[in-house]
Amino acid sequence: MGFYPAFLNLSGKECLVVGGGRLALHKTEDLLEAGAQVTVVSPRLAPGFRRLKKVRLLQRVFRAGDLISGPWLVIAATDDESLHARIARLCRARRIWVNVVDRPRLCDFIVPSVVRRGPVTFAVSTGGLSPAVAKYLGADLRGRYGVEVGRLAAVLKGLRAELLRVPIRARRKLLEGLVTKTWVDRFRSDARGATAAFRAVAQEKMKKEERNRAKTSSAPI
Repeated sequence: MGFYPAFLNLSGKECLVVGGGRLALHKTEDLLEAGAQVTVVSPRLAPGFRRLKKVRLLQRVFRAGDLISGPWLVIAATDDESLHARIARLCRARRIWVNVVDRPRLCDFIVPSVVRRGPVTFAVSTGGLSPAVAKYLGADLRGRYGVEVGRLAAVLKGLRAELLRVPIRARRKLLEGLVTKTWVDRFRSDARGATAAFRAVAQEKMKKEERNRAKTSSAPI
């Protein structure tokens, strides 16, 4: 069974978490970080849930009626396998995306091992075959890349409007010369200095490209 990799925009979308343990708490925190509106239903709730001010807590057993409002997605994280199967069946009947932790066959989507570096997100998945492998690779990425990649991406975001004025083929070539290990290393060792230098180099390259286009357009036919 294959999965299509994607990043979901959950900002403002209603999501339901069934379960009240540490794993359910972790899933809830991730949804909140993505901007979702989260409801949690479980007879027992880990203490950490009480500090989550923007979460609607229903301290009771799951009911089929919890799906009437049409949550955008549901995450089931309990220790009750029969409940998991029931939730998956109900969600699919209602065309609601469902994730049952550690049960890929019951999932419409799976959650990868994630490493965040500012605006940069690394996501690693084995399609549910081996979460341990995904976790190992995630740890390797965490050690390999630091805040410098986020800094580089943030500077490029600030230049986006200018970059979009460059024709796409020329823009790709220009970016290939800018997004390099050399620059990543500079952002790691001297963020402020690298930011100023990078912007200057990028803007000079864009001006050069503009001059070249102007010469080409004005050349006699």
